[in-house]
Amino acid sequence: MTKNPAKGDKQQKQQSDNKGMTRKPGTSVTEWVVAGISSVALLAVLSYLVVDGLSTRDGTARIVVLPLAVAVTEGGYVVEFTAANRAGKSVAAVEIKGELRNGDEVVEESSATLDYVPQESQRNGALIFRRDPEAYDLRLFASGYSEP
Repeated sequence: MTKNPAKGDKQQKQQSDNKGMTRKPGTSVTEWVVAGISSVALLAVLSYLVVDGLSTRDGTARIVVLPLAVAVTEGGYVVEFTAANRAGKSVAAVEIKGELRNGDEVVEESSATLDYVPQESQRNGALIFRRDPEAYDLRLFASGYSEP
């Protein structure tokens, strides 16, 4: 007996048609939900980027330095501080200086550099003094920065 090649093709086509019938045509509910969530997320990210890009930035950083705590160590006195950047501009290499004053006389100075202070954020650091900062007038301030 010889096989009819047309009959074999017909059986293959019928099998592939049967496989196709088990799948429902169209897009499933899960695919629509995932597409909707993805679209909302994409729109949110794009909206944020557009608003952030169009917002005006202050041309000058406003660094406010406040003391947090004083600790006694073997090497002297550690004054922990926070430096807050209250402007819409990020800055780098922020130089923080501290002075111990007795009236108008500067008794001791110390300085530290903060690598980076992003816009509307704060960073902590510390200055080390040999003399007790609580016995003097402690002044902390930012003395310079560079643009990142």
